Order: sequence, then C-alpha cells, then structure tokens
Amino acid sequence: MESLRKAKVKEMNVFGENLQFYRKKREMTQEQLAERLDVSRQTVSKWEAGTSYPEMEKILQLCELFSCEMDTLLRRNAAELEIADSQGYDIHMDKFRRGITLGVMLLIFGVSLYELLSGFQIAEVWINTSFFAIMIVGILALVVTGMQHDIYRKNHQVVIDFYTKGEREAYAEKFPMRIATGIGIILIGLLFIMNIDDLPLREGMTDDFYTGLFLILVAAGVGILVNTGIGKQKYEIAAYNQENNPSDQIRKVNQKIEVWCGCIMILATVFFFVVGYAGFWSFSWMAYPVGGLFCGMVALIFQGQKK
Repeated sequence: MESLRKAKVKEMNVFGENLQFYRKKREMTQEQLAERLDVSRQTVSKWEAGTSYPEMEKILQLCELFSCEMDTLLRRNAAELEIADSQGYDIHMDKFRRGITLGVMLLIFGVSLYELLSGFQIAEVWINTSFFAIMIVGILALVVTGMQHDIYRKNHQVVIDFYTKGEREAYAEKFPMRIATGIGIILIGLLFIMNIDDLPLREGMTDDFYTGLFLILVAAGVGILVNTGIGKQKYEIAAYNQENNPSDQIRKVNQKIEVWCGCIMILATVFFFVVGYAGFWSFSWMAYPVGGLFCGMVALIFQGQKK
C-alpha cells in the first residue's frame, strides 16, 4: 500500500510539473487557465502543487488545450520531450520541404530538357532516355518523401507548438518577397514564349530551344513557390495536429478528396503516356498541372462541406 501511495504521489507531482510547464509555455496565468477549464484558480494551483488531481474530463480538456498526449501530460517529462520532438519535427519538415521541391522541379526540368535537346535536334533515342531518367528520379523523390512524411505523421500525431513569435514573424517578413521572386522568374520565362518568333536561332536549331529555357525558368520559379509554401506550413503546428487528429466528419471529407484526387491523377498519367507515345511528349506533360488544378478544385468543393 505504501508503494502504491508513493507511486500515486510521484504521478501527481509529474502531472503538476507538466501542467505548469505547458501553462507557462502558452504564457497563461493560473487564472486564465482556470477560466478556460471552468474551475477556480486555487484548483489549478493545487494541481500544479501535486496536492490534488483533476477528473478525467478536465484531463482531456488539458490535452486538447495544450495539444499533447495524455501519457505525456500524466507520466512523462514534457520539457525534455518537447526539446526532442521540436528538433525532430523541424528537421523532418525541412527534409520534407527539400524532397517535395526537388521532385517537383525535376518533373518540370525533365520536360525542359526534352525541349532543349529537341531544339538542338538531338537523336530521339537520347532525348527520350534523358527525359524518362529525370522523370523517374523526380517521381521517386516525391513518392519516397511522401511515404516518409506519412510515417512521421503516424508516429508523431501531436507536436507541441514550440516556435516563438519572433521566429514566425521573421519568416512572415520573408514570405512575400520569396513568393514575388518565384512569380517574377516565371513571368520572365513568359517573355521567351511571347517573343519566340523574334528570337535568334543558330543554324540547325528550332524554337523548342526557347521553350526549354522557358520551362527551366518555370521549374526554378515553381521550386521557389513550393519551397516557400511548405516552409510556411512548417510553422502551422496547430493545423498539423488537427490534420492528424480530425473529427469524423473531417475524416470522411478527407477520404473523399483522396479518392477523387487519386482517380484524377491516374487519368492524368494515362493521358500523359498515351499522348506521349502518340508523338506529343512536348504537350503530354500538361496532364499533371491540369490534374493538379482539378484536384485543387475538388478539395475546395469538399472542404466546403466541413463548415
């Protein structure tokens, strides 16, 4: 009995220390926390001091409020876990950002290389070999990065929001300039297309050369936009936690979106290969951005059902 009593006291002390840690992390006073939980300030003070223990309903409210797991709140050292989790999350999201950016850029660059080599009238066999080699690497980069991200999300369904206000504001200040840079590079590429008939060509070259240059700039611009967007997403930990722990209604809507987008991208892939093997590789790549556009429209339609 004595050992059980000591274990209970230890558990209460751990809970109290964790509660105090989470409360201070959110910059909340005991009065503010008490108001959120509809209890008195003295009750919160006793919880933190380890002299009393909340009922299950309040524990669940605390877990939701602080975006933490119950086992962490009650039994583990939250401060130490936050350091490990925060470092792991930040490293993972940077790796995820680089992988997705690389994959997207390679897919566009594969098409640009196809056009560049066509502009120099290189043998078709070398053009197709180079094109498919880069496309395969790009697709594999996206697949591997996506699978690694899914595994991480399953193993870390809740992440404590550890970024400071200063870190968020610093990235927010850079965000508009980076987006403008990406869009500006794409617009510069459009100049090649708009004036393609007036641009000089060496003997034996075709207009495909400038189409390839345009797509290289598109790859660079899109890469900046993707990298910047995912970088901003990294700081939205509340959205990350909500995505990993959705309500039943949100889960059903997300499943519908996944099914529809899966079907759309399968059709886009079929179109890509059918049209490509028909001799129109320079046109067939449009299947993927169009497919992505339709996926975005489907997502907007179904997400409206969440409200």
